[in-house]
Amino acid sequence: MGNPFAGWNRNFSLLAAATFSVGIFFGVQMTLYNNFVVDRLGIDAHQLGTVEALREVPGFLNALFIGLVMHLAPPLIAGVALIIMGIGFAAYAQVDSIFSLALFSVVWSIGFHCWAPMGETMSLTFTPPGDKGKWLGRLRSVGAVAWLLAIGGCMVLLDYLRYEGMFLVGGAAAVLGGVAILFAEHTKPAQKERAWVLKRRYTLYYVLQILQGCRKQMFITFAIFALIKVHAMPVATTMILVLINQTLVTLTGPLMGRLVDRFGERLMLGLSHLGLIFVFLGYALVEHQLTLYTLYCIDNLIFFGAIALTTYVHKIAPPEELKPTLSMGVTMNHVASVFVPLAGGVIWHYFGYQIIFYIGALISLVSLIISQRVDPEGELARWRAEEEAAQARPALAAT
Repeated sequence: MGNPFAGWNRNFSLLAAATFSVGIFFGVQMTLYNNFVVDRLGIDAHQLGTVEALREVPGFLNALFIGLVMHLAPPLIAGVALIIMGIGFAAYAQVDSIFSLALFSVVWSIGFHCWAPMGETMSLTFTPPGDKGKWLGRLRSVGAVAWLLAIGGCMVLLDYLRYEGMFLVGGAAAVLGGVAILFAEHTKPAQKERAWVLKRRYTLYYVLQILQGCRKQMFITFAIFALIKVHAMPVATTMILVLINQTLVTLTGPLMGRLVDRFGERLMLGLSHLGLIFVFLGYALVEHQLTLYTLYCIDNLIFFGAIALTTYVHKIAPPEELKPTLSMGVTMNHVASVFVPLAGGVIWHYFGYQIIFYIGALISLVSLIISQRVDPEGELARWRAEEEAAQARPALAAT
């Protein structure tokens, strides 16, 4: 396998430390959250949908926020964001109502959605040129290792620390990651960056981000919740399931990144969406618990679609437009993420949970069709030709 730390520089190491802290955070959050809200609050699908919709609102406002802080260095924004994220999550220890759950969810979500585009930007700028998919895969593996440790911590410590103590641990990890990334290089890019970028040339990227937001939020909000609420999955089984899943992600992270580099974004996006069609149909049609657990792991294994989207925009966007374009992509992703939980909760309440997953399969099919238009090299050549033609027109007119 070679030395996994080969080629790491100081900035990338600090970014990996921050990514590790985010992995600890989500290892605790994803492992315990659904069981917590069911066991302690007795939450229903429509209430969960409302909380999740409110939690995603900061993502919808992401482009506006990033536009206001464009003059600041990404590590500074990312560090403060992770500190806010950790404080909000640690406050879960005081949750005793749906209102307080929603309030603290919005607080940590503000931090996370400021971190997300900064993390993507730094992952592309703090790595050597070429093979970006490989480096993104390594960062994914770092986060997955942290998830594994967090899940193991939950399994060992939950009986002693209870939910409240584990939330404090996850929040403290995020705060420490925020402090670490503050020490990364604060050099601003030589090019003048734009605050907001909304261009026709990125339309395909925006559309794929919106569809991914729909699909992602359906699964994140309702997949584990269905296993717990419908199929009575206990917290011990949840921890084992997430542990197995993250082990697989850890082992396959670098491979998935290399596959994107080797086979290109279009093929990998297509394979990702094709797999998701079967995953969603399985959740709608299958009652066998072991099969459902397997489908959950498959969904998380085919994460190379997200890597492919990031490398795609890196290829088609000039350096001065990369960060604002990634930020706009997060915003487009959350256009759907704000409304999908609300709609999904209502659909579950009136029509049953199966309809949600049928809709998810349909969205994955549409994504599969649209993703086949991805051609970064061809798109870049076409836009360069159009720009050259536009620059030539004034000269021809003057002649």
